[in-house]
Amino acid sequence: MYRKGLARGIVLVLLLMGQGVSVGSDDPSIESVVVFNTQCARCHEGECSGRMSFQLAEDAADEHIRRYGGEMSLERVRELGKLRRYMKELCAFFPLPLALVADRSGGRDILDRLRGPEGTAYFLPLGAMDAGHYGLRINGVDAAVRICAELVAADFDLVDHDGLAPDGERQVLRFWVQVPGELFLRIRAQVPITLTRVELVTWAPVETDPE
Repeated sequence: MYRKGLARGIVLVLLLMGQGVSVGSDDPSIESVVVFNTQCARCHEGECSGRMSFQLAEDAADEHIRRYGGEMSLERVRELGKLRRYMKELCAFFPLPLALVADRSGGRDILDRLRGPEGTAYFLPLGAMDAGHYGLRINGVDAAVRICAELVAADFDLVDHDGLAPDGERQVLRFWVQVPGELFLRIRAQVPITLTRVELVTWAPVETDPE
């Protein structure tokens, strides 16, 4: 594996902060942002050109969202419409009031808010990252469960990674950031999953243990 490199890393854990990016009263809820980024964004990340659905009348946009998203409250539909418009106009993910904080731990009280309503997907903001080698330690996923992990840059480009690998009772995803910037992790599974802890660590590939 590569336990040596990770052991020397700086542990950064997802923590919901009381400060940082603020959420206004008219902003979509965190839950709606997660729904959009796990269920809708993959189809719209390439459409940030100021065209298409945001030009539709509100009722027509509502119909589109319900057609692909199923039954949901009108409030959720309207929030998803705002998020779709935001992505198409600004070519960006809507900001979440989250930060990566050194030497702190966050558990299900944080991760559950970043979980899709069906329990089969998560959308985790990893924050602004410098160039370098990193690993994500993910607890709560059975090694027998098939997981798709996508690392997405702020410009929607996918970042290459080595795939999830078992490491004791957790899964580890290691990757190399070549261009500094914000990164996001989207996780999808075929069955409901419950993450209990996610850590972002640095590692030194020259110290990798080949065993």
